[in-house]
Amino acid sequence: MGGGWGAWHWAEGQRDPPVQAAALTRTAAQDWQTLQTFGPRPVGDAGHDRALDWLAGQFRALGYRVTGEPVTLERPYDRGGTLKVGALSVPAAALYGSRGGEQEGRLVRVKAGASSEGMEALGLRGQIALTTCQEWDGDEVGWSELVERATQAGALGLVLVQNCAVQQVQRVPATPLPLVQISAEAGARVLPLAGQPAQLTSQVEVRRVKGQNLIAARAGANPEVLFGAHVDSVNGSPGANDNASGVLAVLEAARQAARTPLAERTWFVLFDAEEDGLVGSRTFVDAHRYPLRQTRAMLNLDMVGVDAEPLGVAAHAELRPLAKRVRPGIRVFVDEPARRRETFGRSMNAGGSSDHVPFIAWGVRTVFIHRGLDDNYHAASDDTLSPALVREAGAFAVKLARAALAAPWTPDEPCEGFKSEGC
Repeated sequence: MGGGWGAWHWAEGQRDPPVQAAALTRTAAQDWQTLQTFGPRPVGDAGHDRALDWLAGQFRALGYRVTGEPVTLERPYDRGGTLKVGALSVPAAALYGSRGGEQEGRLVRVKAGASSEGMEALGLRGQIALTTCQEWDGDEVGWSELVERATQAGALGLVLVQNCAVQQVQRVPATPLPLVQISAEAGARVLPLAGQPAQLTSQVEVRRVKGQNLIAARAGANPEVLFGAHVDSVNGSPGANDNASGVLAVLEAARQAARTPLAERTWFVLFDAEEDGLVGSRTFVDAHRYPLRQTRAMLNLDMVGVDAEPLGVAAHAELRPLAKRVRPGIRVFVDEPARRRETFGRSMNAGGSSDHVPFIAWGVRTVFIHRGLDDNYHAASDDTLSPALVREAGAFAVKLARAALAAPWTPDEPCEGFKSEGC
């Protein structure tokens, strides 16, 4: 049945912690007031670990036993870099995810929205791409795609002038080339030198770090419904909307479920390392495939604390009618034309990049609950959320969970005996 299932039940005989009356009356506003004091929460940072400890305590106070599931991964850390053009030398910082390197070549000015063929036509092959954030306004090209287009065009490196009004952090492929950003001030000195030979150096250290998923549940509870949200943030960001809002919505759901029958049929899971490629949710699914056979709905809450768009869902076809019944007029992503801002790695029904995706791959019915990307997405300025919107999202998820439990359901059984993978 898998080592994860055994690890979860190692203390099956233990009793649930008592419900503390004060925990039942706490509010999302009080929770956020505490959680924000820990600062950014990337895996490996002290604020991340303090947040996990505090959250575990909150679930225990609500009467749930909490198990920490180890999540290990490698994360890159910038160790500085330099861009030299003639007599000019400016500091450069590695784009998150890149592995650094040292290259020489001519600086070729490119637009981030240009195709790889268009970049190559500019003579980028064997040279260093130079671009700016401002050119993204009319063409929503993410950093990952920008890097892929530039490398397909033969670039040996990339320099991004960070002159955006809001400076985001986005993960790029682990390409063994110098992929860096420089400040707007440095960019103002470098841009006029496009076409000249340059030397680009970027040093990156890759460290193995440890995080953990938090699994909160009553003793003996099966995950017939699973509430989930990712607890980590990107480097340097307080991660208010992305994704303290989802974490606090899950905590609100756990509060509403406490001392009710829903608590006996539910797991509440905070996934780690979502921002590093869904590492925590993939770890969880791999370790708990057997109990997930009983899961009627996995509800993933991500970015629900800022009203960028009306509350919406990307839901399994069998759960979509329930969502519409619970909240008439709810925005359903799959029913709408794709929007560039909204589909930027988040709201695609089966191919987005949030923690519901590994569950879809295992055949679990999922509902992705989301309010769209706000202007401070993945930025140091993501420091504000609305407790009222958090409560609203948590309450909607609880109503949807109860509807899913009440509705007829026949689980899929792709396994034949115990011969198939995962059985």
